[in-house]
Amino acid sequence: MSKGQRNTGKGLNKKQGPSAKRRVVVLVSLVGVLTLTSALLLAIAPAPLSTQTAASLLAVDDGRSIEDIFELPTSQMAKWNYIYIHHSATPAGSADSLKGSDATLADHFVIGNGEGAGDGEIQVGVRWKQQIQAGRIPGADYIDRSCLSICLVGDFSQKKPSETQERQLVQLVTALQNRLHIPASRVSFFTNSNTEAGVGADFPANDFRKQIMP
Repeated sequence: MSKGQRNTGKGLNKKQGPSAKRRVVVLVSLVGVLTLTSALLLAIAPAPLSTQTAASLLAVDDGRSIEDIFELPTSQMAKWNYIYIHHSATPAGSADSLKGSDATLADHFVIGNGEGAGDGEIQVGVRWKQQIQAGRIPGADYIDRSCLSICLVGDFSQKKPSETQERQLVQLVTALQNRLHIPASRVSFFTNSNTEAGVGADFPANDFRKQIMP
């Protein structure tokens, strides 16, 4: 090989060296950016809902759908045949404050009134997330094992539930009816009870019945 040819070869090697280095630098930078982006996304992502604690499901106008209640970690939803509604018989409350003596909420869902929980905020209890039967409600003799329990925060022997509570109750009940095939004849509440097991004399029973599925 001639001297000129050797010089030409060396010149090509010199030009390729920096180009190869640039490619390596770009690749390393790209990997670094992707790694940082992934870390940031993991940091801001909400933690998965625990099946051991109650959680807020749907505050009014927060953009989430009532259908989110059916996104359960369990592989198969339990068979539910009835829906039971009652009030807390307290002026304020939430899924946490209404827990029973065993530190577990007796109900599957709680709907707040703005005192202790947001007005109309639907809170999901452990019993729904674990798909287990309702607990004991003071004043109720018996609740069927296949009956879902919904508690409205408030004392409706003193005043009516808020309009937002009523609207959210209708949404929740109709969603459960539609998905679980529960007719209106199996949606129950007691207006003649002066205990927590009833809904109070001021609960708008007739209006509610007109708005749910037949």
